[in-house]
Amino acid sequence: MWITAPITLHELPREPGVYRMLDSKRKVLYVGKARNLRKRVSSYFQRKPDSPRTQALVVLIRAIEFSITPSEAEALILEHNLIKQLKPRYNVLLKDSKSYPYILLHDELYPKLTMYRGKRDQAGEYFGPFPNSGAVHQTLHSMQSIFQLRDCNDASFANRTRPCIQHQIGRCSAPCCGVVTQAKYTQQVQDARHFLQGRNQSVLSQWQTDMLHASTTMNFELAAELRDRIKALRTILAGNEQSGLPDDVDAIIILRKPDSVYVSMGVRRAGCNLGTHSIAIKQAVDADDVEILQSLLIQRYQHENLPSEILFQCDSKILADLKALIKLLQSKHACTLRIPKRGARLQWLNEIQRTGEQQQAGRSNKNQQAAFEAVAGLFQLDATPKLIAAVDNAHLGGQQTVAAIVYGGWNGPEKQHYRRYQLDETGTANDVVDGDDYAAMQAVLSRFYRAIIEEKLPCPDLMLIDGGKGQLAVAIQEASRAGLSDLKQVGVAKGISRKLGEEVLWPSWSPNSLKPGIHSPALLLMARIRDEAHRFAGEYLRKRKKKSMFTSQLDRIEGIGSAKRAMLLKHFGGIDGIKKASRSQLAQVQGVSSILAERIFKALHA
Repeated sequence: MWITAPITLHELPREPGVYRMLDSKRKVLYVGKARNLRKRVSSYFQRKPDSPRTQALVVLIRAIEFSITPSEAEALILEHNLIKQLKPRYNVLLKDSKSYPYILLHDELYPKLTMYRGKRDQAGEYFGPFPNSGAVHQTLHSMQSIFQLRDCNDASFANRTRPCIQHQIGRCSAPCCGVVTQAKYTQQVQDARHFLQGRNQSVLSQWQTDMLHASTTMNFELAAELRDRIKALRTILAGNEQSGLPDDVDAIIILRKPDSVYVSMGVRRAGCNLGTHSIAIKQAVDADDVEILQSLLIQRYQHENLPSEILFQCDSKILADLKALIKLLQSKHACTLRIPKRGARLQWLNEIQRTGEQQQAGRSNKNQQAAFEAVAGLFQLDATPKLIAAVDNAHLGGQQTVAAIVYGGWNGPEKQHYRRYQLDETGTANDVVDGDDYAAMQAVLSRFYRAIIEEKLPCPDLMLIDGGKGQLAVAIQEASRAGLSDLKQVGVAKGISRKLGEEVLWPSWSPNSLKPGIHSPALLLMARIRDEAHRFAGEYLRKRKKKSMFTSQLDRIEGIGSAKRAMLLKHFGGIDGIKKASRSQLAQVQGVSSILAERIFKALHA
């Protein structure tokens, strides 16, 4: 029940509760909670507030409503729910309001693994929460090749008559077609469950026993399969080994800039690092850490499972201010809050801070000079680069080969200099076919470097080449031909796992490679520019693919309009029939002369 209080405030109760501040149009400006309503609300009017946001709020207040709650903890929950519902102008608002994603192991005869958001009302087991959907997809991708559980929908599963491509590439054991028995599939499900629960050593121990037994019984095919699965699982686990950290722990850091506030959150579950998630917080530039952390903790843990620990990088007094909220959260599950001062916990917290700062810089795309200076430091350059370009090739099974060049500067993408290239169907001997990456790199860079010389396109201070030593050698050769021998180029080779941080860098001016790792600001900057080139090339490729769906090879032949094209397709039953036709057969079509028939034949058999 909401009660409207006069601005004199003398009738406000001295009990815990929630208050709403309204403007002249009865619109809610701010929602707050208090241990003592009279004392808290009166503080807004007894002296001039320090915060500009609060000063602006007080000027607009025309009425105050309040509601009494049994405790301060319940006031916190009510406050959070009202903020989420009303989105008041002067409250701290978490921009990322989506529910956190989970991995759902469905409760079925042949269970499948899927990503799941929302209320956990579907039958099955939930593992998480993960910081973002990318972490879920990455985990599922790794698990498919190791445990080979299905990911198809139930309708497809029930109507399959033969295994799909997922089985052919070793990512599903095809229970839909009886390739694997129900008992063996159940064991695969159990192994996947143990992996998600962090019981990895029991899975590895059982696989090693089965591998030795298969080898002893001369079932070498099964032994080799188990060997590969053991190797793949050990590779995943090797990237998550961090001694001194609990199996289930979250880390929360507030990152402040003059014009923005972010929260960087690291998540670790079942002994595996699930990544770092950055959350933008609106209207929080002058909000204190307590207000921000209260909003974040309630949103994340009100309906989610608590980890065994939550780590903070803040003043110890803040934890005392969060005492009521901590007690409320611990009523569901025991959870310890810490401010680490040394050891593995502090090291992990520092890594999350660095990652969050890079993610924040990537979002804002403003003043990335520090990251460019990190690039200069990594490669020991004489001067800090101001312009970095990247090239990426894309194709569809060797067809419709395209390439893209993008530029990145201190203030973000320099889109006015972006270039894209069509590398096939140009009608010249330089057409790139069959997915030849070296030929594609040579074709695009020869045209790009020529444009720098002839069209005065900006010459980058550093050129990123998508690939290893082979692609870099092609780039060095083309730069030399164009008279740009001094251009510094770096081959960016993806690691075996193709994960961010596994890249190997090959500078054109040094025989030695570098592997700076995921916590290098320089690598993260280059990865962002490389990924932008990949996005731009992919966008062009999709555009060409869409266009090709509505065009025909006949459209490029002079003298063929829509009427003659329709007549030819109707006469021969399709493009394949036209290709098989001889010159004389083509000339038999009404409106097609012998000259046009010759032209059609040559165009389709070039």
